[in-house]
Amino acid sequence: MAEIVKLVQGSDAWLAHRKQHRNASETPAVLGVSPWVTPYRLWLERTGRAEPQVNWPMQRGRELEPAARAAYEQLTGLIMEPLVLVDGEYSASLDGMTLDGSLILEIKIPMKGRDSELWQQVQSGALPEHVAAQVDHQMMVSGAPCAHVYVFDGRQGILIERTPQPERWKTIRHAWDAFMELIRTDQPPLLTDRDTIVRTDDAWREAAQAYREA
Repeated sequence: MAEIVKLVQGSDAWLAHRKQHRNASETPAVLGVSPWVTPYRLWLERTGRAEPQVNWPMQRGRELEPAARAAYEQLTGLIMEPLVLVDGEYSASLDGMTLDGSLILEIKIPMKGRDSELWQQVQSGALPEHVAAQVDHQMMVSGAPCAHVYVFDGRQGILIERTPQPERWKTIRHAWDAFMELIRTDQPPLLTDRDTIVRTDDAWREAAQAYREA
């Protein structure tokens, strides 16, 4: 059964906690379905070879999360408490959960708002694979019988409901076991096309010329 961990999301203690657990927000990368983080990039971060990236969309999402949660609460009449849950090695930082634990909330704030692919998919009744993977992990940890994904454009939002997918939990656990074994043995995951960086800067051209001459 999951336990509540008293942590402020984004704090140093929360960051330290994440290094010790298998986190819902990292599951899309572990499964290879994240649009932003490849398995190799996550491996670099988890082995201390690279610092976690905090880009502008992530920063914007953190800043607007309280407003999004307030808009969601006004829309649904529910009161949601953000918290961190742990079940063994697995952790989930929830944007909200009802007091009785019957419903969890995941907030998404896409940069393009209603013009984003995420908004369009949710509006059509579907969830992108990477969002579904994160929410499935959260439901696995929390045991909640229902989850809401709330997509917020800065003023208003739309939501989609997801129910537990136990068959997906086996996939998540298996993928994490394999990924953590790579960390334990210090073996990198296979590279993808997105792990290739094409350089055309002067330093690279000079190095390439020196290599050819050698």
